[in-house]
Amino acid sequence: MIAEHPTSEAVRTIIGPFSWLWCLLFGPFYFAVKGMWGMAVISLCTLNGLFVIMPIMNRSLVRKHYENMGWKIRSV
Repeated sequence: MIAEHPTSEAVRTIIGPFSWLWCLLFGPFYFAVKGMWGMAVISLCTLNGLFVIMPIMNRSLVRKHYENMGWKIRSV
């Protein structure tokens, strides 16, 4: 999934094909790299969403985060 910033026109790949795996393996660090500090703390406190919930919901969580920051989502 690709996102485009509306003012600077920067294009960034936000979710790859194995993002669920990176979320499962690196939990809080994955969310911290994405800039999702609240989710990083929640992931750390709940032991990565009890190892099932966070990786499954990862795609929608990251998409919603970038949409709330004003990025336009382009599906590829």
